[in-house]
Amino acid sequence: MRQRQKGFTLIELLVVLAITGVIITPLTWATITLLTSPQRTAAHSIVLQQVQNAGHWISRDVQMARSVNATGTNGFPLVLTIPVDDNPDNDYSVEYIFDGDSLKREEYDSAHTLVAEMLIAQYIVSDNTTFSSLPSGSYRLSIRAAKGVAAVTINYEVKPRLSSG
Repeated sequence: MRQRQKGFTLIELLVVLAITGVIITPLTWATITLLTSPQRTAAHSIVLQQVQNAGHWISRDVQMARSVNATGTNGFPLVLTIPVDDNPDNDYSVEYIFDGDSLKREEYDSAHTLVAEMLIAQYIVSDNTTFSSLPSGSYRLSIRAAKGVAAVTINYEVKPRLSSG
């Protein structure tokens, strides 16, 4: 009589490895997703905030503008004349310009002296950010920001409160 040896057969080991693989693979993907998701979410929140900030400032200034001058093929630099009173000689101007992937707002007094400069937004994709006039007398502003894999584009339609001239 033979004594029975203790241990596992090759088939038993292969079955255990297959079952382990079926369990470990989804757990690995879930772990990777959990670790990278907050980074993607944070980047998305950052670019969304940048687009909203740019939209707020440009919309605000266009609504107050006496005149709107969109230069360049994409409408930037954007030059707005803002009235102080009924005398156009007292108007100040605001210019929106790109500095790399940053959007800046420069404010000039009636003598066209720079009085203030402000960083409005970062991570702006200048090639995909446009400002144009619409037949209705309003303007379309399309702003795109991107950071890593996160990207946000928002379109605004802005109507000036004053008539553009």
